[in-house]
Amino acid sequence: MTETLRSLLNLETLDWAAEGLRFGFERPLAAWAWALIVVGAVAFSVWSYSRLTGPRFGRMALAGVRSLLILALVALLCGPRLVDERKSVERDWVVVLVDRSASLTIEDAEGPDGERISRDAQLERALAASWPMWRDLSEERTVVWLGFDEGVFDLGVRSAEDGGVGVELGAADGRRTMIGSALDQALARAAARPVAGVVLLSDGRSNDDVSRGALRRLQGERIPVHTVALGSTEPLGDFALRRIDAPRAAFIEDTTPVRAEIERIGGAGTTAGATVRLVDTATGLTLDEQRIELGSGDEDGTTVVTLNHRAIDAGEREWEVVIDPDVPDLVPGNNQRSFTIDLVDRPLRVLYVDGYPRWEQRFLRVLLLRESSVVSSGLMLAPDRRYTQEGDVELRGLPQSPEEWAEFDIIVIGDMAPQVLTVDQIAQMRDHVATRGAGLVWLAGPAHTPNSWFDTALGDLLPFSSAGAGTMIPGPFVMERLSSADRFGVLQLGDDDEEPWLRELTDTRAGWSTLWWGQSIPSGAVKPTGEALAMARATETGERTPILLTMRYGAGRVLYVATDEVWRYRYGRGEILYERFWLPLIRMLGREGLARAGRSALLTLTPDRAVIDQSVRLTVELLDQSLVDFSPTSILLRMVRTDADGDVRNDPLPREAEVALRPEGPGSRVYTATWSPPAPGAWRASVSPGDLGGVGLEGMVRVALPDDELRSPETDHAFLARLSDETGGRLWRPEEMPEVGDELPNREVTVLTEVSEPLWDTPLVLIVLLVLLTVEWVGRRVIRLI
Repeated sequence: MTETLRSLLNLETLDWAAEGLRFGFERPLAAWAWALIVVGAVAFSVWSYSRLTGPRFGRMALAGVRSLLILALVALLCGPRLVDERKSVERDWVVVLVDRSASLTIEDAEGPDGERISRDAQLERALAASWPMWRDLSEERTVVWLGFDEGVFDLGVRSAEDGGVGVELGAADGRRTMIGSALDQALARAAARPVAGVVLLSDGRSNDDVSRGALRRLQGERIPVHTVALGSTEPLGDFALRRIDAPRAAFIEDTTPVRAEIERIGGAGTTAGATVRLVDTATGLTLDEQRIELGSGDEDGTTVVTLNHRAIDAGEREWEVVIDPDVPDLVPGNNQRSFTIDLVDRPLRVLYVDGYPRWEQRFLRVLLLRESSVVSSGLMLAPDRRYTQEGDVELRGLPQSPEEWAEFDIIVIGDMAPQVLTVDQIAQMRDHVATRGAGLVWLAGPAHTPNSWFDTALGDLLPFSSAGAGTMIPGPFVMERLSSADRFGVLQLGDDDEEPWLRELTDTRAGWSTLWWGQSIPSGAVKPTGEALAMARATETGERTPILLTMRYGAGRVLYVATDEVWRYRYGRGEILYERFWLPLIRMLGREGLARAGRSALLTLTPDRAVIDQSVRLTVELLDQSLVDFSPTSILLRMVRTDADGDVRNDPLPREAEVALRPEGPGSRVYTATWSPPAPGAWRASVSPGDLGGVGLEGMVRVALPDDELRSPETDHAFLARLSDETGGRLWRPEEMPEVGDELPNREVTVLTEVSEPLWDTPLVLIVLLVLLTVEWVGRRVIRLI
């Protein structure tokens, strides 16, 4: 019977036995309209049969049939249909945003036993403790798990049979945190969905803010953002070793300076102390150490420490600079850095040329002869007399070729006229400093140095312009050490590190520390790359002028001593002060060329610490004449991004690059190019030995993001609290996470849908109409109205 009825009504989608099935009209009429239609249909039918002849009962019956026919036609015009009302419930969404940036690896959270654990470990503990709540919540609502760093990505969810925490977090290795962008992307995914709330699990550190559009939507749709604050509730400070400047090579028995740039960030403006140590990694011995007190607001939170050590054994050594903070530190991994230094046991080779005898010349000559770590040759040169020779090694004459100049690490030029040298010798001397890294000392005098040298090829090697020459310091003066000398490890005339410059040296009452002749060099005349190591202070006027200047020139370094009266310090402490003044200065100049000695080529990466898209200058300098004669048209430098073990990284970011270095000019021995790092990490630069006549070169440049996650590692719980407050949510501690589900409102939506099928064109309606018409026609025949 049911199937017959479905066929007569053409029911395809509706179930006749459905509970909500009802009859209705597509164009329904009000009850009073139906009453009028019924009355009208009956009245019309009765009127149409009242004037006919025939049995009264028969005519009234036929009038009733006609009334039903009229009502059936009106019902068809109203669109009869069967309607099934169905109810469905759309679950509300709970969006969980989980921070997966590298800042979660920082160990500043408190563990169950009071020990420090990482923020990521704190997150895992909180999720494990609250997982029953999340499991129950997912049975009633749609819980969407999203990880984020600088973008949003899906987190895998395990089935209940797997046990444990059901979300697969993955490694916390994102280099940036973008909470604002993550909220924008999460809300885009939940567009047109009922959202009960957003749960944000983060330390609060973000490189962007919440956009106005996202905030308006959260407030307009009353979507609360509940934040779970990871990490320390009070931001801790972080000491970081940003840069190390250390020589590649040094002489034994020489004070080797290691300059460390240290930064402290975070800590809410507090001051913290630390011990900075220079350590021999092979033995673990501390070679030198210094105490520092640094606040996050002190001169941008940075300081520079110079550690010194006098090595006694030759060979290649690995040293490291280590920061030992007095208080817990956010990122212990950035508190140490190692480097390699080559300690050489050979004497410095010094050539000293001067124009005439004087006290400074005599005492300096004797010092060089007496010092076992120096092999010297001395010449007295003047245009109007034969040269005289003094020193450990006799010379047949002044060097005449670049190879002969290469025998000397340092050249000392006293008060000598340039006319005693040929133009080629002066040019060779300049090239020896610029290309081989030799040191040059200018020892000023009243006759020729520096005035006679400005118009020669060595004029460029004077650390000041000609406008700064020609005047003398009026009257006696004392020498004052500048802090810039710490960077080079020189002018340590004191008896300990606490007092590197004896007080008597600046005390005019001492007498022996007063110097009587010196050149006055205006500070404005010093070249941009020139740097003063000591100042002269006139005893009468107090006027100060540079007295000891240094300047980098090419691969070498220049030192200008604007007085020849340092010998007077012998009156105070004998030879000790004179030795402490001159020997470290000479060794400082020797270190510049020592790093290049024995090398066929030199690879330089500047800067060695860069950020993405910052230009890095790549330079290969050919030092061996055979390579210069080989004269390659280009040198191919291969850049490889490596991991902590030195292997090539295996990730989607760019891992390799090749850069062709071209000569700076025709016949140049220097090959250069610029390269912009495309990805962060440690990039190893190398030249294959087969590409450079059997010489292999390697270097390293470390690249970071401009807004690297770990450069600001402290927490920002205030940001999370503000976000929750503005959206009607709440800031939770990790241990309170099981209670978050109780605070989420019910935003599920009940949806009513109607499924209908029309009846006006069904076989049953046609049958009803035909039956009514047939009954009326047959009835009229029976009572003989036709």
